[in-house]
Amino acid sequence: MNICIVDDDKYVVEKIVEGIDWKKWGIEGVYTAYNIRQAKEILGTLQVDILLSDIEMPQGSGLELLEWVREQKLPVECIYLSSYAHFAYAQKALQLHSRGYLLKPVSNRELENVLGSLVENMRVSTGESGRDRQQAKEKYWRGLQTGEVGRATGTEGSIYSPDEILMLCMLRIFRGMEHRKAQSDAVFSPVLMHMAEELMCGEGYVTDTIVRHSDDCFMIVCKGIPKEKEMFRDDMRKLLSEIERELHVAACIYVGRSFDIGTGYERLNALLQMVREGVPCEEGILLEEEWQGREAVYVPPDFSLWEQKMVRMQDIDEVSTQIGEYVTALWRKGQANVEVFGRFKADLQQMVFHFMVENNILMNQIFEAGEFEHYCNKASWTLRDMKEFIYILFKKLKAVIRVEDTEENVVEQIIHYIEENLGGDLSRAKLAARAYISEDYLSKKFALHTGMSIPNYVSTRRMERARDYFKNTTRSVSEVATLVGYTNFSYFSKTFRDYAGCTPNEFRNRYNK
Repeated sequence: MNICIVDDDKYVVEKIVEGIDWKKWGIEGVYTAYNIRQAKEILGTLQVDILLSDIEMPQGSGLELLEWVREQKLPVECIYLSSYAHFAYAQKALQLHSRGYLLKPVSNRELENVLGSLVENMRVSTGESGRDRQQAKEKYWRGLQTGEVGRATGTEGSIYSPDEILMLCMLRIFRGMEHRKAQSDAVFSPVLMHMAEELMCGEGYVTDTIVRHSDDCFMIVCKGIPKEKEMFRDDMRKLLSEIERELHVAACIYVGRSFDIGTGYERLNALLQMVREGVPCEEGILLEEEWQGREAVYVPPDFSLWEQKMVRMQDIDEVSTQIGEYVTALWRKGQANVEVFGRFKADLQQMVFHFMVENNILMNQIFEAGEFEHYCNKASWTLRDMKEFIYILFKKLKAVIRVEDTEENVVEQIIHYIEENLGGDLSRAKLAARAYISEDYLSKKFALHTGMSIPNYVSTRRMERARDYFKNTTRSVSEVATLVGYTNFSYFSKTFRDYAGCTPNEFRNRYNK
C-alpha cells in the first residue's frame, strides 16, 4: 500500500515519516505534501491507498481535499489529524467517510493503532490474494536481476502458468543537464511506472509488472504477444513521448523476445546484454529480433577527407551532413553497437579538436561548462543521440567561425531577435543557444559591439518600449508590463521608476497634460 501525508507543518510531516514503522503495516510508498496543490498532484498521478491529512492549512483545508478525492472517485481512505476539536470538522469528516479523526499532538502508538486497524479492514474488504500475488511477482523479478533467484526455483510456477507467454522490456531514461528535480526519485519512479502501465498495453498483450533495475532503468514485464508489430511500436513511441513531455527526460526502450517462464533467466540475461551493447534507432526503440550489431567491429572511416574539407573552410554543414549519413548507414547495415559508436566518437573528437587548435577556437567559446560532456556521453546510447551530438558539435563550430568573421552580423541578428521578442525569455542562456555559442563568448562579442551587457541592453529596450506604450496607448500598467516581459508588476514599476524618474501612472499623467 501507499500513503500520502499532508500537513503545512514540515516538522509534523517529518516526525510522522520517521516515527512509524511503515513496512510493518505493508506500506511501501510514503509520499509527502505541504499543501492541497501538491497533494492533488500526487493523488492524481500515483496509486495512493491512504490519506493522512491536517484540516486547517493556508492554501485550502483537508476537508476540501477529501471532497476533491470523492469527486474524482479515487479509492482512497482518509485519517485526519487536527489541532482543533471542532464538532463541525468531525461531522464533515464523517460525511466524507473519513476513517479517523485524531487530535494533535498524537503519539506514534496512537497513530499506529488507528493505521493498523484501517489497513486490516482494507485487506479484508479488498482481498489480499491479488496484492500478495503482485508482490510475489515483483520479488521474483528483483531476485532474478540481483542473482538471489537462480535459473529455476519453483517460485515462478506459483505466479505464472507454464503456458503463459511473457516479454521483457527495459526502459532507460537519460536525465539531462537541466532535468528538474522538483520531484524526488520517490515520486519520479512511481509516475514513470504509472505511464508504462497505462501505455504499454494493446491488442494481445498487457503490462504485468514493472520493477526498477537501477537508478535509470526500469524493467517492464508484459504478458502475451502484440498482434501487430507496428501497433506495438506505436505504443512504445507514445510512452517515450509522454515521458519526455511530462518528466522532461529523454528515454529509450529495449525489447526482448517472447518466452515462457521456464526460460526467464536466459531471456533476462539476453535483454541485459542488449542494453549494454545495443544502440536503439532514432525513435529510441531496439527489438532483440531486429538487433544486428552484436558482432560489429569498428573500421575507421577516412577522417582525413572530412578534415581536409574543414581545413579548406568549405561548407561545414556539408561535412556534418555526410558524417550523419555515415553513422545512419552504419546502423542500418547492422554494423553499429555501443563499442563501435564509442570508438567512432573518440576519433571524431580528435579530428574536431585538431581543427579547433588550427583555427584558434577554444572549447569555452562553443560550450557551457559540462555541456560538451553531456552530449558526448549520451552519443553512444542511441542513433538519435549520436546524430544530435554531430549536429550540435558542427553547428557550434560553424557559429564560432561566423562570429569571428562577421561579428557585427551575428550581434545584429541577436539584437533583431531581442526587438521581436521583448515579451519573452531573453536570458543569456536563451540567446546563446539561439546563436549556437557559449554565454560568455556571446556576452563578450555583444559588449564589444554595443558597449552594453546583454541584461542592461534588454532592460533598457524593455523600458523604452514600455515608455512608448504609455505615450501612445491606453493599455493598463499590468498589460504593458506583460508585453515587455515582466510578470512581477511591482518590480516592473520599480524598474520603470528607476529608468524614467517617476512611476508609470505619473509618467502617463505628465505626458498627457
